[in-house]
Amino acid sequence: MASIIFAIPITWDFMLIIYLIFYTIYVYDYFTGAEEDKNNYSSRSEYLQNNDEKMLLATIYGSIVAIAFTYLIYSDIKNMFIGFAILVLGLMYHSHFKSITKKLPAFKNLFVSLVWGLLIYTMFVYYGYQIDISAMVISAFVFLRMIGIQIMFDIRDIEGDRIKGLLTIPAIFGHDKSLSLLKMLNIVTLILLVVGVYMEILPIFVLMIMLIMAYSVKYRGKVLMSRNDNRCYILAAGEPVVWAVLVCGGIVFSRLVPYATDIGTMMF
Repeated sequence: MASIIFAIPITWDFMLIIYLIFYTIYVYDYFTGAEEDKNNYSSRSEYLQNNDEKMLLATIYGSIVAIAFTYLIYSDIKNMFIGFAILVLGLMYHSHFKSITKKLPAFKNLFVSLVWGLLIYTMFVYYGYQIDISAMVISAFVFLRMIGIQIMFDIRDIEGDRIKGLLTIPAIFGHDKSLSLLKMLNIVTLILLVVGVYMEILPIFVLMIMLIMAYSVKYRGKVLMSRNDNRCYILAAGEPVVWAVLVCGGIVFSRLVPYATDIGTMMF
């Protein structure tokens, strides 16, 4: 999405690096938390425990080696340091940082969302672009949306998180107040985009992303009702892809608007 908004030509090496970083983090997190996940994700836990441990570890180490080689061949040490910093933070979440969630309220929600928000800056640095106010606004948008997604999943997992003693936002405030907070976050996100366009920080076609709220409402109910339906998780995890589609649609629409009269004349 950000690459489309800022017209940054994304290359396969950057996409591979980002994919492998998050793939490694999620595989490691799911693998190390398989036993705990019986409370919330029974099907996922069974899948991970039934798979060969050596195969999963080989996948993790292989991904790390692939990330390092890609950085060395296509980028530089500075970017490799940034990439591995994100990777290490992600890998350390389950073993070190997760315990902080038992002491610091909303740490889990903020930590995960912050990592996603930092990806915008990672892209700018990787390609040598200057980080400006527009990048910060889009980063804030990503942060707020990911906070919302995190809260939604934590509402679904509220009982399991309370048993573990995790101070997630829903575990603290409960189901109803968390839903209200989710709605407030959606409103703040919309205001952020509108103000960004009004102040000419962002191009007008970015407003098309506001339609993501309709998409999120569609899958939110399914996520809250089902704990073992992986399709719900895919719908939520795939939201960033929908952002990109909406941005592309906004660009096309903004280019067609000046010719709307001519198109109408041709049609009628």
